[in-house]
Amino acid sequence: MEGGLSRANDLRIGKGWWLRVLSSLVVLFLLSPLLLLMFFSFNASRNITSWSGFTLDWYAVAFSDRALWIAVRNSLIIAVASTAASTVLGTLAALALGKYSFRGRALFQSLLHVPIIIPEIIFGISLLALFVFIRMPLGIVSIICAHITFSISFVTLIVLAKVRNFDRNLENACLDLGATRLQAFFHVVLPAISPGIIAGALFAFTLSLDDFVVTFFTAGPGSSTLPLKIYSLIKFGITPAVNAVSTILIVLTASTIIAATLIQTGAQTSRAIRLFSYVLLGVIGIALCAFTLFSPREERVVRLYIFAEYIDQSILTDFQKTYGVKVTQDYTNSNEELLSKLQMGATGYDIIVPTGFMVQIMIREGLIAPLNPRNIPNLEHIDPTFRKLWYDPDGRYSVPYAYGFTGFVYNSSVVTDPVDSWNVMWDERYAGKLLMVDDMREVFAVSYIRLGYPPTDTDPSHLRQALELLMRQKPLLRKYEANLINDLLINGDALIAQDWSGNAFRLNQEHPEFKFVLPKEGCMMFIDNMCIPKKSTHKEEAELFLNFLLRPDVSARNMRKILYAMPNPDARRLLDENLRRDTILFPPVDDLSRYRITHDIGEFTIEMERAWTELRGT
Repeated sequence: MEGGLSRANDLRIGKGWWLRVLSSLVVLFLLSPLLLLMFFSFNASRNITSWSGFTLDWYAVAFSDRALWIAVRNSLIIAVASTAASTVLGTLAALALGKYSFRGRALFQSLLHVPIIIPEIIFGISLLALFVFIRMPLGIVSIICAHITFSISFVTLIVLAKVRNFDRNLENACLDLGATRLQAFFHVVLPAISPGIIAGALFAFTLSLDDFVVTFFTAGPGSSTLPLKIYSLIKFGITPAVNAVSTILIVLTASTIIAATLIQTGAQTSRAIRLFSYVLLGVIGIALCAFTLFSPREERVVRLYIFAEYIDQSILTDFQKTYGVKVTQDYTNSNEELLSKLQMGATGYDIIVPTGFMVQIMIREGLIAPLNPRNIPNLEHIDPTFRKLWYDPDGRYSVPYAYGFTGFVYNSSVVTDPVDSWNVMWDERYAGKLLMVDDMREVFAVSYIRLGYPPTDTDPSHLRQALELLMRQKPLLRKYEANLINDLLINGDALIAQDWSGNAFRLNQEHPEFKFVLPKEGCMMFIDNMCIPKKSTHKEEAELFLNFLLRPDVSARNMRKILYAMPNPDARRLLDENLRRDTILFPPVDDLSRYRITHDIGEFTIEMERAWTELRGT
């Protein structure tokens, strides 16, 4: 009968060579982005899409990054703990569903699909709300609990398939021969369903190791994982170091998938399965123990919540050696993310780095604490121009950290006409070769400036005019982009791009043909600040760290590393002349009125977000 059905299949599904070729091409297409990423992790160039030779230097950079390996340690601890708990609980749930009938079984089984079906972002927000409501501190424990909640469903469903295929007559025969139920379970049932248990455990481990969204919402101080670290690094551009880290993660994930596949193949490969599983678990266990045992545990600590790669790591080491206070880092990706975490009750951070307009919001919301100037005597090194600005008129809540500008970069070897105005971003001669940053405030600021309005304008009719101007520009753009600006410029996919000064400076250092312009109509300026949250539990240590960071020699080292200007004239004098005199890094700032500094526009932000959605959706 089966053969007859096969011969009667006019479509000959599974019989033709073309299907095998097509399937192979589809798989290759799906894997090609990962293969390309792994290939460029060996690229000598800083730009990931411009090959300039083979090197292992980026792996050396990745392996020497202590913050990275702390994130790896956290990921392993979370993955192992959540896998162990979800495997035990999921297996028990599968046995209950597969072997017994009870009231509500159908409902219980249906509820197992909820974590699988609902969007992860909703799941993450709901878990954050729960943890804040029950006053559970956010950290590694909260992430483990969160990962268990979604891993149990996958483990249960995988093991349940094995339980339902298990021949109950074998268990009954064992009982008839005098075995106890416990003996029957361990000697008959468990070996039969063990491939499903192991596959479920490996699947849970992979899910936990790779998870970003749920971890993003439930992470707290000192609990950044590898996916969070990678995501935060992207803010300063994707480099082959990110590719190297991603390759390590891909290899580890692929290994667990291969192990799960081998486990499902049956008894003929059981020895290979056991060997591979033992080696994999042994490596993970050794790494976990090493990271746990050899990581220092200081009682005095400062927990820093900052953008990735926005501070020189050697400064943190020197501070610890000098004062015996450890600095741990967690990574934020935007002002809005920082605000939402603090508003929802996330605690434990001692220093945060909001931009000026966000400082104003946080002061109004009562989220940051006033500073004690007597504990920060090095405030005297701050340029007076940057003290007591509009967002903190008394200078009580913030210490200016770094600043920069938003102008545009152009390829001077191709764009030979003089360009000094935002008008060039609407020039049809460069259609398809223009980039605008993927940032609502920055994009609308340019439109407002062109129209002659201040970016803080809250007139709805002016917002509509700005939107219409951007609608006319959109067909000329290649895309809105924030992370791959330099790569698109180097490859010739773009000729002119709105960009931030620090990013433009890095590009100009390696490719002098790319020039940075602060348009004559005006441009946006941002000032990032260091503040202490009101719920900080290490305020004294945080102020000590701020004072250390403001030392001219320390600030100079920091500027050399992050390549953003700092309002510390004494530190600037310690820089090499080529940096000190660079007009991209240090445009004149004696009169800040020349620049538009981002302000909080209050409830009007909602209107701007609607306009932004309309712009991006058309």
